[in-house]
Amino acid sequence: MAFTLSNKKAVLASLLLLIASSRPLLAGEDPGAQQLLLAAQRQANLFSPDASPWQLEIDFVAQVRMPAQGHVTYRWESADRWWRKVSIGDFQEIEVKNGERLYTLRNAAFTPLRITELSRLVSVARNTNHLQVKKQKQRVEGGLAISCLEVRKEDEKGEGYEVCVNPPSREIFSYEWKTHPDGNGRQEYSDFVEFHGHRYPRKMELFENGIKVISAQVVSLSTVPVDQALLVPPQGAIERRLCANMKPPVPVKQPDPLYPKSAIQNRVMGDTTVSMTVFVDGSVGEIQLLGSSTHFLDDATLQTLKGWKFKPAMCGAEPVVSDIQVVVNFRLR
Repeated sequence: MAFTLSNKKAVLASLLLLIASSRPLLAGEDPGAQQLLLAAQRQANLFSPDASPWQLEIDFVAQVRMPAQGHVTYRWESADRWWRKVSIGDFQEIEVKNGERLYTLRNAAFTPLRITELSRLVSVARNTNHLQVKKQKQRVEGGLAISCLEVRKEDEKGEGYEVCVNPPSREIFSYEWKTHPDGNGRQEYSDFVEFHGHRYPRKMELFENGIKVISAQVVSLSTVPVDQALLVPPQGAIERRLCANMKPPVPVKQPDPLYPKSAIQNRVMGDTTVSMTVFVDGSVGEIQLLGSSTHFLDDATLQTLKGWKFKPAMCGAEPVVSDIQVVVNFRLR
C-alpha cells in the first residue's frame, strides 16, 4: 500500500486512481457492465485461491537508473502456499508464503520499487474484489471495439481507475489511473494464452506519464506441482504475518515536512519514495529511500518520516508488523 505526503498534509492514497472517461453511461443503467468486469477479473486472475498448481517464468526489463534485465519465477500451489524468486542486476529476492506467514530473503536492505510494481503488473486482476463499475464508455483500440469501465471499491469515494476490456473475449487490455499531482500510470496487456480456464497475457507493460518503465514477457506457463522443500522458510529470512482480513496501518501522527530553505530559494519541487516498517507499537523504522526526483529533498523526507506514528496493522485483535511505501510530495504554491 502507499501513503502520499504533501508539504501541508498527509493523505492515504490509492494505488490505482481514475482516468476520467468521456460520454459516460451510468453503471446502474447497464448492469451488464458489472457482469463484464467480474467475468474479466475471474478469467485473468491466475492467482485465484482455487487455481491448480502452476509454474510461471517471466523475463523483464525495468527502468531503474538505466534499463536493467531481470527474471522472475513463481511456483504456485494455493493463495497460502507459494514461492517466488526474482532477480535484476545484482539484486535477488526469494519470498515464501506458507499459511499466514510470509518469509522474505533478499541480498539488500529493501525491495526496489520496480520489483513491487512488477508484482502488481504480473498479478493482472489479483486483489480486485468488491469493485463497482461507476461509468462506462466504448472506444476502438488496436482495431477492436472495447469497453472502458470506471471502477472503484465499494467503500471508496472520489476517483477510482479505468479498466478496458474486450467484451467478446473478456480479456483485460489495460488499467489506467491518475498519480499525484498531475501524472498518470497505465498497465497494458496483450498476446493472451489459454491456461486452465484463464486468459493470461504473455506481454505486460507499465507506463509512467507515457514512458515505459517495465516490459515483461512470459517465457513459460505450465502445470507443475510445487516442490514442498521450497515452502520451508529460508534461513535468515524476514518473517511477517499476513492474515486474510488484515487491516493496514493508519497514520495518527503526521508532522509536516520541513521544506529546505535552499530548495525554496531555488523553487525545487519533486517526489521522494520511501519504504518503511510499522512496528506493533505504531512506531516506524527501517526507513529506506527507494527513489527520488531530486536529492535536495531526501534528508527532509527521511527526517519527517521518523516522526510519524501509526495505529499498527491488525490481524483481528492482534497488532502485527507491516511494511509500507510512502511518497512524499514537495510542492511550492
